Amino acid sequence: MLIINKDSVSAAKHKLDDPGKTQEVIHDVRRMLEIKQTLLWRSDAMAPCCGSLCSISACLTHEVDILENTLAALENRDTSQAADLLEEYVHILEANPEPTEPNYC
Repeated sequence: MLIINKDSVSAAKHKLDDPGKTQEVIHDVRRMLEIKQTLLWRSDAMAPCCGSLCSISACLTHEVDILENTLAALENRDTSQAADLLEEYVHILEANPEPTEPNYC
């Protein structure tokens, strides 16, 4: 199971220093993207019954956008842009840390 936090994103970013690990980073980013897209889908689906989840959806949408752009950069072999985007993502995770225990409706 992958936990998306600043340490896991930083670890993926550091793998970019080794050109032989680019495929591994692509796999990591795809998994992060899959998780965040699922969370976004769930937050959109739960909005009618759980009140305002707009801020959560907005944050998740921004995270999904960054991860999609990171994946595109990696697939275009632009590791410099991918590293910059992962660094931006680390800053977002630091500013908006996820709770250690989820708070379900």
